[in-house]
Amino acid sequence: MTNLLKDWVPSEAALNLIKLNGVSDEQIEKSISFLKSKPELNDINDIEGYDDWNSFFIMFCVKVNNVDG
Repeated sequence: MTNLLKDWVPSEAALNLIKLNGVSDEQIEKSISFLKSKPELNDINDIEGYDDWNSFFIMFCVKVNNVDG
């Protein structure tokens, strides 16, 4: 498990859960690009309430999909 966003890729389990919530592959790719473009998102230890990037990414994608969908 990596703490740095630049070294992280979503796990297959995380991707499957995100897709079960109705998030498209296109939205997933856009979300990954968006998050990796944010310099303030560097180390998961700096994000309160999350201990790994997969859990943060799942919640991010589900919330974005609920706003857009």
